[in-house]
Amino acid sequence: MFKPAVADQQVERRIARSEVISKVAGGVVHNFNNILSVLLGRVELMLGQVDGGRLDPAQLRKGLVSIQKAALDAAELLKRLRDLARPPQDVPFSTFDLNAAVAEAIEFIQPHLMTVAQGKGISVRLTPRLAGRPVLVSGQSSALREVLVNLILNAIEAMPEGGDLGIETLREDRWVKLQVSDTGMGMSEEVRAQVFMPFFTTKSAGSTGLGLSSAKDLITGHGGTISVASEPGRGCTFTIALPSAEARPGPVDAASEPALPRGLRVLVVDDQRDFGDILREFLGAKGCSVAIVGTGRAALEALERHRFDVVLTDLLLPEVSGWEIARVAKRRSLGCRVIVMSGKTVPEDLWNEARVDACLMKPIDLNKLLEVIAEVLVGAPRRDA
Repeated sequence: MFKPAVADQQVERRIARSEVISKVAGGVVHNFNNILSVLLGRVELMLGQVDGGRLDPAQLRKGLVSIQKAALDAAELLKRLRDLARPPQDVPFSTFDLNAAVAEAIEFIQPHLMTVAQGKGISVRLTPRLAGRPVLVSGQSSALREVLVNLILNAIEAMPEGGDLGIETLREDRWVKLQVSDTGMGMSEEVRAQVFMPFFTTKSAGSTGLGLSSAKDLITGHGGTISVASEPGRGCTFTIALPSAEARPGPVDAASEPALPRGLRVLVVDDQRDFGDILREFLGAKGCSVAIVGTGRAALEALERHRFDVVLTDLLLPEVSGWEIARVAKRRSLGCRVIVMSGKTVPEDLWNEARVDACLMKPIDLNKLLEVIAEVLVGAPRRDA
């Protein structure tokens, strides 16, 4: 008698989990679209400057750095979406300057501000007030930038007639604070009490109501707090408090670039020719000799004819999989290092069986790739899937 009831409960739990995942995924997609909007805006600005003959090297670098950070943040969002299907794992933190993260978020959002100003004919005056020296915190800089960008976008939406947007960093004892304030519509006490609840929203039906809830979870995961002060018609001030890392400095995000041996022979196996060309240009500039093939069978033929120090191979390939390429590469040369690249999580037992030295998730951070190659060449296993 009880089995059908138990089965029904299991079905209900699965349906409920599916609905939650769907809504969370919707929130991630919303954030991802925000990133794409700013990224495309930055590209359009740079193209306009190129066409007008006004793009100097400093502007070019500034725009490219902004695009790079946007792409990395988008990759983090996609990883978060992927992680919905598996148990949470500890993510390593690093020490970084909160002021720098704020400056990057402001730079990131500028094209959107210009679009809003041109499209709606309004003025949003953004005023940063940053502490006079670096404000060190420990955490994930990309996650905190994501929170800040969402708060800025919310503030812009709350000022349909335009207004003032302030961003401030300050120190208080062992804490650092980040405040985002606007002169918009504000919120009632009832709304303020629910604003961090999952699925609560005052926006249109297309909103998931997960932006501020996700922000709270991220900040809590960093050992901090987030709160809001607001009254109807008098704007909002969101305050994030995080433990200061100044008393316990750790590794900073930026690291010196590892050097690779000159003449390192690298085989790149990927059916995306553009990506292969990027790797050839990047590694070639580091003194490597790079060969590119687009199929698994072509990779096996190259391994038959030539000796390689490193093989970078995608997993899903025409004709022959990346696993078989890894096995053949190891059989032909015990000293060959194999790094598998994949757009999804790779179970560790699979690449243990194929004797793979490292596994990297796509999209690939080129500087991280350089670091991983340097590590596997000296025998340090790297497992980043």
